[in-house]
Amino acid sequence: MENKTGKYFKYAIGEILLVVIGILIALQLNNLNDNRKNSKLGYQFLTEMKSELTGDLFTLGDHIKKLKNNIENQEAAMNTKDIHKLSLDSLYMIITPVNLNFRTSELTYLKMNNLGITSLSNNENLNSKILNYYNKNVEFLKGALSHVFDDLMKYEKFYLYEQDKIDLISINNFVASREFSSLNTLSKDEAEKKLKSNIIEFIQSIKGRNLVLYDLGGKRFSLGVLNNIQAKTTNLLKAIYEELKIHHPEIQALPILPAEMVYKEITLSQDILKNYIGTYKGESFDLIVLLENMRIYVEFPDGKKV
Repeated sequence: MENKTGKYFKYAIGEILLVVIGILIALQLNNLNDNRKNSKLGYQFLTEMKSELTGDLFTLGDHIKKLKNNIENQEAAMNTKDIHKLSLDSLYMIITPVNLNFRTSELTYLKMNNLGITSLSNNENLNSKILNYYNKNVEFLKGALSHVFDDLMKYEKFYLYEQDKIDLISINNFVASREFSSLNTLSKDEAEKKLKSNIIEFIQSIKGRNLVLYDLGGKRFSLGVLNNIQAKTTNLLKAIYEELKIHHPEIQALPILPAEMVYKEITLSQDILKNYIGTYKGESFDLIVLLENMRIYVEFPDGKKV
């Protein structure tokens, strides 16, 4: 009897052990399957994030280049010894703010949050970089550009509703400003001469000078912010690329990024520049290319030159 009881007891323990081992194996297989799925999803999200960051960098590069040129041109115009010798376009450059309408792409990161995913790989350093980039760097960028945009709205409100010297509509669109003859009694030349005189008077006033300098300070601040986020974005993009390369060695190399591009200014002779002068026919209007002071300008139908 005792032998039978002992056998049954051993048999029961064996059955329990087999069940436990089976459960452990099933859990292990399930974990492996989950890890495989998470790894695949992480790779997919990293690939999408790489694409978004690459696009952001090229958009950022365009904004930085535009803003840098604007600052340099504004500083050059403001450093002119005799402001009365500046063209209307140069004077307009001094008082014109820049609208930095830039938004980072966060679609992949938002999908991560919606799915409750906090890591995309086994590389904890990379996971930390991703969280820090979107939670700190991007949020700071949003706050900074929001402040700049608020200043832009105040700036435009002042020019449109508070001052009575500078006709922004005439500057931006001369044709539209002269649609109604009863609102404009001056000829184009007379209107531009008066506008130039008014801009100079405004710039040399205390309020105008303060506004121009405040705007320039805002542009310099914005350039610093954009340069900083460009560096952070480049750093994260390269880290993601290196992680993807581990899993897919044949992955296509990153393009030459804006921060790595080298621009060289060249001077062409007047004879070469003359080859580009003329009228270029377009579907809706024609472009006139002019040569003035060894520089090429494009004149639009409204008379504005760039």
